[in-house]
Amino acid sequence: MALGRITVRERIAPEITASLFANYRSSADAVLELVDNAIDSRLPKGSLSVAITAHPTSLVVMTIGGEGMGLREIERNYLRWGGSPKRGRHLLGQYGQGGKAAIGHLGSRFNVEASRPGDEMAWRFSDDDYRDRSRLRTYDVARVQKRTETGLGYVRIRIDGVDKRIDERRLGQRLAESYRPLLDSGALTITLGSSRVTPAALAVINRQEISAIAGGGRLQGWLGLADPEQATPRWIPGVRCYKLGRLIAEGEFFGHSGPAQVPATVRLMGEIDLPQVPLTMNKADFDRDSDQWVEVEARMSRAMAPIIRRLERDGEAPPSAGAVKIADQVRRLLSQALRLAGREDIFAGLTAAVHRPEPAQRENELPLEDLPEWPAEQMAPRVPPGDGPKRGGSRGFGNIVIRSLDPSLRSTTVIEDGTRVVVINSRYPLFLERRGDIWYQLETAAREVCRAAEGASVAEYEGRVNEIILMATVLRARRSRSKKARGAVQLGLMKRI
Repeated sequence: MALGRITVRERIAPEITASLFANYRSSADAVLELVDNAIDSRLPKGSLSVAITAHPTSLVVMTIGGEGMGLREIERNYLRWGGSPKRGRHLLGQYGQGGKAAIGHLGSRFNVEASRPGDEMAWRFSDDDYRDRSRLRTYDVARVQKRTETGLGYVRIRIDGVDKRIDERRLGQRLAESYRPLLDSGALTITLGSSRVTPAALAVINRQEISAIAGGGRLQGWLGLADPEQATPRWIPGVRCYKLGRLIAEGEFFGHSGPAQVPATVRLMGEIDLPQVPLTMNKADFDRDSDQWVEVEARMSRAMAPIIRRLERDGEAPPSAGAVKIADQVRRLLSQALRLAGREDIFAGLTAAVHRPEPAQRENELPLEDLPEWPAEQMAPRVPPGDGPKRGGSRGFGNIVIRSLDPSLRSTTVIEDGTRVVVINSRYPLFLERRGDIWYQLETAAREVCRAAEGASVAEYEGRVNEIILMATVLRARRSRSKKARGAVQLGLMKRI
């Protein structure tokens, strides 16, 4: 008996679209998805403007200057799940679901209005119960008055019934970091509420441009070093990786050892745009198993080799400017406490000069094909203010500095240029845990200073440390009250004026 052929076919339940609504870690991620769609609509050599207005229960995202949408694009492209016309085009959106899912993540109702450049009218449709995914939707599209001049395309999305918390401050930070190259170049303008989103300035030195072919496209970016005298807010050490100007991954070392293995690499900074490397569905990362990523990783590893080797030779990273500033405050506070306690002698600054031989000159290296070897004089970190002995000391007292030592050592005392110097270890676990705050540095310096006193028992040592810290605490509290009192007096005078 011959077996007959039976045909079966795939089916899809509309409820599966509801699962895509939960594909975002936060409301900010969902808002970024809507901005990504706006970026994909950019016209060649044109500028794009995105205005975001957030209220407790509603959100409006309006894009002006892009391709916009007409009736055909709304039906064939926007309302089609999983059938994006962007496939085959190197854009941020590839799966035909991100913007629609972002709306469902944020709220229960929406209103979309759009028009193409040159069209005299716009189109509008809405959904009052978007999270009901028991069936696929059919919409009535109305023709409405255009909100912009005829030559501009636009898309306006209003989401109501928003039940996710949208923190405007954090959203502004995410927008500034995620689209920094586009915002800096002027290709994109974003306003959040009444404020324009502006990226923070990068505190980078020895910046060097990179341009190379890899992964099916041209890589564009730069490498540099963090300026030890300044800080770039929220920068994670390593290279930021973008696709078409949108941040995808950060803290990338492309196979090289990072700060956990080579602490000096904490200074590495860079940005690189990878236009052809595919993304994961929610844009959380690049597809690291793709041929494009493998090729890019190898190429960037070669390009970064010179600076990584130089950092490995130069040793530890310099302390942060904030920790150095605190160390100088601790030096002044400790000196005053010692004077009041009558123990100036245990932190006397002036001693016999000690000869320190000059370090041996490093051997020059041959340049690599990717980037020239970075000169040692450029790579050497500048000494932050306060990280060095004061000339002549301060009323005869020593100095306090922050440096990288062996992680097992909390602090030590050295003699430099005739001055007694307390060195606080920036790699000590408790320093890292407390981020070098003023009370940790004060206790560490007090313990180190008292340790140098001769002939003291353990009890006497602990008593001296406690006495100095208590005295310094009182002084700091008194100084704080004095500042508040002066501020109140000044405020009163201003009000009288």
